[in-house]
Amino acid sequence: MTDGNPAAPVRRDPRFAARFDAMSAFVSSSAGPGEILFASLRGERADYLRLNGARVRQAGSVERAVVSLRVVDAQRQARSVRTLGEDAAIGAVLAEAHAELRAVLARLPADPYACWQPMPSFSERVRGGPAADPAAIIDTIAAAADGDDLVGLYAGGPVVRGLASSLGHRHYHETVSSSFDFSLHLEGGRALKDTWAAEQWDAQSLHAAIAAARERADVLRRPSRRLAPGDYRVLLSPQAVADLVALLGWGGFSERAHRSAQSPLSRAQRGLEAFDAGLSVAEDADALGVPRFQDDGFERPARVPLIDAGRPAQRLVSPRSAREFDATCNGADDDERPLAACVAPGRLPAADALRALDTGIAISNVWYLNYSDRDACRATGMTRFATLWVENGHPVAPIEPMRFDDSLYRTLGSQLLGLTDVARRFPETATWDGREPGGACAPSALVGALRFTL
Repeated sequence: MTDGNPAAPVRRDPRFAARFDAMSAFVSSSAGPGEILFASLRGERADYLRLNGARVRQAGSVERAVVSLRVVDAQRQARSVRTLGEDAAIGAVLAEAHAELRAVLARLPADPYACWQPMPSFSERVRGGPAADPAAIIDTIAAAADGDDLVGLYAGGPVVRGLASSLGHRHYHETVSSSFDFSLHLEGGRALKDTWAAEQWDAQSLHAAIAAARERADVLRRPSRRLAPGDYRVLLSPQAVADLVALLGWGGFSERAHRSAQSPLSRAQRGLEAFDAGLSVAEDADALGVPRFQDDGFERPARVPLIDAGRPAQRLVSPRSAREFDATCNGADDDERPLAACVAPGRLPAADALRALDTGIAISNVWYLNYSDRDACRATGMTRFATLWVENGHPVAPIEPMRFDDSLYRTLGSQLLGLTDVARRFPETATWDGREPGGACAPSALVGALRFTL
């Protein structure tokens, strides 16, 4: 499937398309008797801008292509990852890796949980428009910041994933996107953090996002308040809700974690706990540009319900878990973590969220989020960026950082008063091993009581 304007079809990036075609040709012609070859392509071409004080401190462009070759023979398997140079001949690179893997494979034991999709499949998904001109990005950010101490990282351009096998699998996925992960810093160590993202460059929306953040940051200039530990009425921002759901993704939706009794949702899966009936979460690949295939040849559904009306629904099942536990694979990666967790909006009008909070704490971001009691699904973390004290629906002052420690069955369950009717999309902004597709989507959440311990 190819996405784009029907009048002007979006075409593959020719450099990555050529690498994918060469990789496909190699696996088609190189498998020996009894061998199965899988090859996956990870590629990106991106402009990066690192800013401090609303001025560019580092700028550059990156083009990177990595090919992973996997050889399977009689349940033995081995894998080699090669980074392609600009002028590398992919056939020669893969032939060298193939020879090395064959030598290693002869000394390996059988892998009882090695699993792959024997039936070949095909897909093509190309989405997005042209990348932005870095000069236009710099001008837009500088004009919108207007001298404020803005710190951020912009990244934009195509991201490519591909899969080919000697069995006949052919999958190609390419998206073009831009994101700007930024914060505004004020005196006294105070800051407001936000993220802008778009599939196509839009100077107006980026300018508006920075201007809105600057307006929200005005309250941070007021004297801060220190609150005593205790339970407080809270409005969680969409980013904070997405962070809590991401924590649930650390094993909460994993088939392997469930079968090995390590899931933080084990009590809910046994019917002993539940979230609020208004909470529904789904893995939505299409909503956040996640490839509809994975490296073992299995296709991902467009949507996997994870929490349905407050109760656990389906789990994410990798090929290895499917083999080990006699379950049905649904295309999850080995870590069985959501790549595009989307929280369904509720009925609380977003424009009325602060008014509905009335008096309490508005949390824009959480920091240092982890489990304090995994079996009880209890989370601990700190407030940090732009956490505000609100009175009569109006922000009146920033508060000093506080630690919360509370069960998510309470926060998103018995104390959840409502979710806003608008959800925000947050792209994956980590760049440790290159840019990644996916992210999260979430509304704000009004919580009757969140427990702060210090």
